[in-house]
Amino acid sequence: MSIVQSIIHGFIGDFGMKVGDLYYANSLWINGIILFYALIVYISWRNYERVHEVIISSILEQLEPKLKNWSKSEITRNLKSVSIPWDKARKTIKIPLLAKSGTFLPKFASMGTIMALFPSDVLIQILREKKKN
Repeated sequence: MSIVQSIIHGFIGDFGMKVGDLYYANSLWINGIILFYALIVYISWRNYERVHEVIISSILEQLEPKLKNWSKSEITRNLKSVSIPWDKARKTIKIPLLAKSGTFLPKFASMGTIMALFPSDVLIQILREKKKN
């Protein structure tokens, strides 16, 4: 056993050495699974952004002629008359997984999931931020 291996063994013990050996023996599969999961999470984040863009652009198209000062109460009042294209937003993605940026657990992109990710208070906040920019 080399000096480096004895130092590592001193830090991580017998169990750590067994885990390390297991990793070295199966590193291709373990790394492949990790990369596949990272790809799925990235695709889910991109899908969320696509759905976000479709929903917000549709709402903006419908609200721009109606609103003057983009206050929270004015947006809330007029948002009730807007038809939100939930199905169109869902159809813009090919792999049906969604996750907000920073979330590492993708969800299946059903109509209910999309509606839950974009409740009216979130939509109002996004619209106000868009009009400030």
